[in-house]
Parts: sequence; structure tokens; C-alpha cells
Amino acid sequence: MKPVSRPLHRRLSPWLAAPLILFAVTGMTYRIGRSWFGMSKDVGHQVLDFHTGMALGKGASLAYTSIVGLGLMALVISGAALLWKSRAKQGVRQWHRIVAWMLVLPLFASATTGILHHYGELVFGFEKETQSLLMTIHQGNWLGPKGRPFYILWVGLGLLTLVVTGLSMLRRKTSVTAPKASAS
Repeated sequence: MKPVSRPLHRRLSPWLAAPLILFAVTGMTYRIGRSWFGMSKDVGHQVLDFHTGMALGKGASLAYTSIVGLGLMALVISGAALLWKSRAKQGVRQWHRIVAWMLVLPLFASATTGILHHYGELVFGFEKETQSLLMTIHQGNWLGPKGRPFYILWVGLGLLTLVVTGLSMLRRKTSVTAPKASAS
């Protein structure tokens, strides 16, 4: 699986960097704002409209969450396959690897439950209990009201770290392999 995983991971990650940053920042803003800073429900819903893409309309929102959510799942799966073989010992690659190990399951669960919740609410009409279960997993409600914001902060900051370190490695890879201009 490694021959497929590395190229997939490298080609997909730059395209998903900006939307993943948006997902992480808006998810953390909503949960931390509501839990610690008394953000109103109205402002919270506006933040969630950007988190889910509802600011773009229902159809675009469904496409947006599908593309980014499934893209994140593909990055997690391809990254997990690479983790088994990678032996990075220093630098940015080592930090990327350490954070990736800590977030494989939470990121996969978050992407899966986020997509299911969004589609369940807008398309399939899931029961309230099902929606609640999906949100319990998605945002760490199982840790209780005091633990939930820390879980969101951990996953969100971890995702941001993966994006930044991943782009840094990609930038280094392209600058090393780029042909040098000839001095004529």
C-alpha cells in the first residue's frame, strides 16, 4: 500500500490545507467560544455555518463537507499506512509523525461523524438520538462539559500542526527537486 499512499498523501494535502484550516479554526472557535467565553447561540450558529459550509447554501455545503471530510479520511488512511514504515528521527517530519500518531483515530472519527451528522440532518432526517450520538463522538461530549473543549482544542491544534508541518515538508521537497536555472 505504501507505493500508493505516499503520492496520494502528497498530492491531496495541498488542496485540502485551506479548508482543513477553516474546519479546525471554526470548530475550535465554536466550542471554545461557547464553553469558555459565553458565545451566544446566534453567533455560534454563524460560526457553524462557516464550519459546515452552510454559508454557501445547502447544496454547496453538502458538497463541501463531503469533499473535505472524505479528503481528510483519505489523508488519515494514507498517512496511517505511511506511519507504519516511517522512521523519521528529527525535524519537521518527526513532529508531523508524532502528532499524526496521536490523532489518527480522533481525526478519522471526527471526519466520519461530521459527514454523517451533516447528511443526517439535511438529507436523511436522522432521529435526534442518532444526531446526538454522532455529535457526542464528533466533539468529545463523552468527556463531559469540562473535558469537551480540551478535546476539541487538542484535535484542532493537532490538525493545524499537521497542516503546517505537512506543507513545510512539501515545500522542502519541491524546492529540493526543482531544477536550477542555468546561468548563461
